[in-house]
Amino acid sequence: MSWLFPLLIALLDLPVGQVARPDPTELEGMARQALARVEKLRGQKLSKPLKMGVKDKDQITGFIQQRLQDEYGPVKVKAEGELLKLEGLLPTELDYGGFVTRLLAEQVAGFYDHTQQELHIAAWLPVFLQEPVMAHEIFHAIQDQEWGGGKLIDSKKYSHDAVLAHAALLEGDATIVMFNYQQMELGVDITESAFGINAIATSLPLQMATPQFPVMTVAPDYLKQSLIFPYQQGLLFVAALRRAGQSWPDIRKVYADPPASTEQVLHPERYFPHRDAPSIVTVPALGWPGYQRDWEGAAGEFHHRQILMAQLGLAEATDAAAGWDGDYTSLEQGPEGSVAYALSTWDTAADAQAFEAALKKAHGMRAAPRPTLETRLQGTEVSYALSQNAAVAHRALEHLAAQGKVERH
Repeated sequence: MSWLFPLLIALLDLPVGQVARPDPTELEGMARQALARVEKLRGQKLSKPLKMGVKDKDQITGFIQQRLQDEYGPVKVKAEGELLKLEGLLPTELDYGGFVTRLLAEQVAGFYDHTQQELHIAAWLPVFLQEPVMAHEIFHAIQDQEWGGGKLIDSKKYSHDAVLAHAALLEGDATIVMFNYQQMELGVDITESAFGINAIATSLPLQMATPQFPVMTVAPDYLKQSLIFPYQQGLLFVAALRRAGQSWPDIRKVYADPPASTEQVLHPERYFPHRDAPSIVTVPALGWPGYQRDWEGAAGEFHHRQILMAQLGLAEATDAAAGWDGDYTSLEQGPEGSVAYALSTWDTAADAQAFEAALKKAHGMRAAPRPTLETRLQGTEVSYALSQNAAVAHRALEHLAAQGKVERH
């Protein structure tokens, strides 16, 4: 989900109760001071003045709704919801677009808008929490204006899997900046402590699902995991590069050559020192009368892991998805019913066999009524289709066999 909505939000466990709201002029002065400290912390100055303004909850909610409209539109948002429901990741009755808007608005604690290159400061956040959030968001300005970070989350240019991987780089690095900022006077770098990094990564899901966040608390597991992924796994990814010998100037260069897939984020050793580029998979549209493809692209290892985790245990799902090497996933809708279909390729034939077996097992554990699942295993490739109409699922599987193409890396 967060691959569709990489709004560069900051995570903090907000306190319960009423707090005095700081003066907007005071907040903007604080932001300018934070900017100077962040520039010093990472040795990178902004080349032009940073626009900023204080925003209330309604303004931020309106921004999120406008982003959904401008970046994706209601058709694509609805199609993603349908895809996730067919895959067993969302309850069928969920209003996906409405729920996601409420979820993101609840989690935002200030943001940098790369489309307007402007820092938006949350009016409702208490003073003692403002500065670390500003450090996080100000670093997004450096990522965007100096290293082209905002362009990395362009869903019109990159696959959905690549956008999520890029968001992990952006959010993981900014989260490290936020924690290092808080200990700047001590000269502490949290990436030097594997124990400290793991403790922070473990704490992030807990911070996002406290009683102060009622929408997050009741969110389906897939939405929780998708929102957490860029921060938690991104933090671990950047820290792993640092432990592998990459300096902060080296990390800066990663923005020009970012991770291409969530596989590389989940397994940093597949990014550095040895690059495991995903295979290129293509599948033309069905071309059936009345059918329209409303969602398409590489879904990635993280997504396939989540499909399995909806029913299977963490270890079993993680192992079965770890051999992912590429995919092309689509959702088409037409007069005979919606169909989700995908052609995936795996590192070895054994990996493909393991994924297909896990997919069938997880699907069999879903509560009735469930859509029909059709699969096909051929060497290192697994094709699968899901539809409430069994005939449609079967025809989509035949289309994958006849028209799908895999270009191994």
